[in-house]
Amino acid sequence: MTNTIEQAIRHRGEPLWQRAAVRILAVWIWLISILPAWLAYAIGDLMAVPWFFWWLLHDRRGLQTRGYWRNTRIAFRVGTPLGATRPKHHLWRWSRHIGWTVIDFCRLRRLTTGNLPEHCDLEEYPQLAELFAEGKGVIFVTGHIGLWDVAGYGAGLLGLPITSVFRPSPLPALNRLIERLRSGKGQTVVGRKRVMWTLKKALANKETIALVSDGGAKHNALVAPFLGVNASTVGTPALLHLATGAPIAVLAVHRKGRMRYRLRVYDIIRNGQTDDREQAMLTLTARINKGLSEAICEAPEQWFWQSRRFLNRPPGEQPCDDGLPPIVATSQPLPPIH
Repeated sequence: MTNTIEQAIRHRGEPLWQRAAVRILAVWIWLISILPAWLAYAIGDLMAVPWFFWWLLHDRRGLQTRGYWRNTRIAFRVGTPLGATRPKHHLWRWSRHIGWTVIDFCRLRRLTTGNLPEHCDLEEYPQLAELFAEGKGVIFVTGHIGLWDVAGYGAGLLGLPITSVFRPSPLPALNRLIERLRSGKGQTVVGRKRVMWTLKKALANKETIALVSDGGAKHNALVAPFLGVNASTVGTPALLHLATGAPIAVLAVHRKGRMRYRLRVYDIIRNGQTDDREQAMLTLTARINKGLSEAICEAPEQWFWQSRRFLNRPPGEQPCDDGLPPIVATSQPLPPIH
């Protein structure tokens, strides 16, 4: 009763229009969740159309510091993992993926422990279960690749106690809605600010945590290759691994159709401790970026191509004559971590 009163007092200070808008959004999400799959994803197709035309016409030369055309100019070049040729219909397929991702989020709670194997190919899950059974906790690392919401929610359904980090919006009512939709079934979601203590506690309790680590890191970032160019990368996964000894699993859940997914595991990293802590951080981060790059190469339309991933450039970097970041040699072997 006391908690209910405290919540009512706290919510009273929020603008009425915010709470009303979020309630309308909640109703819309519910409606999408109960529609037949073909109709729900048809709505996703309609949502993709304005997104497609916006990027079709906006900054076609990729001269801005971020956005679809800038990022594809950087990533699709001779010498990068994706190569020089952007796949046919990539812009539309990516736009459709964005629209369908919204629909997938609305329909998360249609996934249950009983029907998860029908919706998601879990052939590679046993190695994650074995990793969790080692009793050290697990650091799951993914990116804005495929369906990261499905990855966290599915982990909870599979019986893994998981704490996922999300980026809060400026609207507290919206944050509560997101937390309510993502939480439960074994998953807990927390805002990314001042969250290290919570994550360390989860790992100390031999649980799992999930981090999305392909954002355009600015503060406390490390520099490591990503899709063939150096990129500022958040060091949180490497830092937590060195602090707790919990292994890192680099993974993604790719879309295979309407509410059809596939779990992919790209790397499992153990025992990253070395005498040179700085070098260990760099090596771990490079391994993570390599795994995430492989995930993007496998489904190049399923990444957030509008993101700020390449916005913050390493100090002293000299761009190429075309203004793009220089390509780095990603084929060189990394220092071994077993």
